[in-house]
Amino acid sequence: MSATVMEPISSKLRSDEKSAFIATCESIGTTPSNAIRMFVSAFNKRGGFPFDPANPYGFNRETLRAMEDAAEERNLIGPFASSADMWDAILSDDDE
Repeated sequence: MSATVMEPISSKLRSDEKSAFIATCESIGTTPSNAIRMFVSAFNKRGGFPFDPANPYGFNRETLRAMEDAAEERNLIGPFASSADMWDAILSDDDE
């Protein structure tokens, strides 16, 4: 079996970006090099970005609006006596 030859890749980052990247990698138990290899692998398998660069958190506009509503305590309903009551309210056609 032959050994895989690894080749370096270089990129320039702002100091604060680099520090945050390293800290995040450490916090999830990986290294910056491994994180970059994982990104490149996902990028190549997908044939492009493995996320929507316009919305890197993956939330659509409706979800982002709902999250903002929750944070601002707008358009909330409940509390409910049970999860069944909650689902009945969510799935009903009422515009209350």
